[in-house]
Amino acid sequence: MLDAVGELDLSAFEDSYRADGQGGAAYPPTNQVALILYCYSKGIRSSRRIEQACWDDVGCRVITANRRMDHSTVARFIRRHRDALNSLFVQVLALCGRRGLVDLSAVAVDGSPMDANASRDANQRLHRLEAIISQCDDEINALMDDALVHARSVEADDSAAADSDTASNDWPRLSRLCDRLTRARTAREKVYERARPSPGETKLKVEAAERMVARAEQRLAAETAAHQAKLEKYEARAGADRAAGRRGANGRPPVPLEHKTVLVRQRARLVKARAWLERARTPRPVPSPEARACLSDPDSRLMLSKRGGYLQGYNLQITCARRQLLLAIEVHDNPSDTTALVPMVAKTRHNHQAAGLPGDIQLWLADSGYASTAAFEALTDLPLLVSVTSEAHQAGLPAKRRHARAGQHAMAARLATPTGRAQYRQRSALVEPGFAQLFQRFGRHLNYRGRPAVDAEIKLLGTVHNLNKLLSHTARTRS
Repeated sequence: MLDAVGELDLSAFEDSYRADGQGGAAYPPTNQVALILYCYSKGIRSSRRIEQACWDDVGCRVITANRRMDHSTVARFIRRHRDALNSLFVQVLALCGRRGLVDLSAVAVDGSPMDANASRDANQRLHRLEAIISQCDDEINALMDDALVHARSVEADDSAAADSDTASNDWPRLSRLCDRLTRARTAREKVYERARPSPGETKLKVEAAERMVARAEQRLAAETAAHQAKLEKYEARAGADRAAGRRGANGRPPVPLEHKTVLVRQRARLVKARAWLERARTPRPVPSPEARACLSDPDSRLMLSKRGGYLQGYNLQITCARRQLLLAIEVHDNPSDTTALVPMVAKTRHNHQAAGLPGDIQLWLADSGYASTAAFEALTDLPLLVSVTSEAHQAGLPAKRRHARAGQHAMAARLATPTGRAQYRQRSALVEPGFAQLFQRFGRHLNYRGRPAVDAEIKLLGTVHNLNKLLSHTARTRS
């Protein structure tokens, strides 16, 4: 582990410390990074357990030079250097690429839920969040008013300053109220944010509204031209009658353009269609009465558990190559995988380029949870195979067939070929053992709260996972 960390660029850690000789000396970042990666590789993720391991684990004592590292030091180091720890994932991936561990002949994308450090019972509906916000505001204002009255009384009578024991200490309560108010407001924002349609849905609605506007404009132009021709024809006949001396023999004149019933209706339809288009372009989120958000961790979501029922957690997404090497590991903000394919492909490409891996990915695989017409349109340039029926049917097992949706027939035809079936059968063998290895080593529970902290935590898990692959390969080659 020390040799592997020695090959990493830790300048991002070192540059954050002051070099003017003031203050106490910090632990060397090399030792702290090695200690964290070593403990995580053994499944030790709690900062207090890492502190205990500095006493009774020989590897930790070697890394720390027989010094005891306090748990608060470890926790502050992880919190302070989140961005730098995230960058280690790409660096370890680059090390694996230089050792020849990365095989890009096929990669698979998949997702699985992980338990958040939050209670499922802490989910509240919008009206309850509004009540909590109002209650916290009232209590905070009451505390601040009491503090202001006390301060004015002290200023008015200096003798009251000597009797400080009579003043109530409400600052801990104020701190708790402010924290609860902040979390309630964040949860309310999440409810509105999740009610906002996705970019794909917005695009479909805008395109449909634009077609409605185009049809309304075309119909209005056709009706206007037809009635204008009728008016011109009547004027021509009336002029001819007047010239021939047949005054008033041409009948009743047509209705003017501004009063024609058909045109009035078409103008109203056009106005309505344009208003619909404007609403589609600037959607206003309208949360459902059943929409909820968690007060403990507003970024987490209620999602289906692998063991049945529901859990409060995050949707963990990984991209696996052969040997279960991770090319990307991310947190998706939706329990469904439908909108996760395009972001995961973009992140995998970014890591592939940042790590300097040679060659291109030859095949992308994903299960039916990622089937989306919008994703297929965005990724037309990729050698992509996504099941559009069901996993069992696509693998050739006896199962009830589910027909492909509109816009997915090209993918279904590609998968129906013998080559497509053979290529798609690699998917489960690539990615399912990757999840099994991650959860067997680290469990399904996250320790941190909030999207930035959780993202740093799962990046650290992915870094350790790939690092273990590298160390195992190094041990085999040495023997």
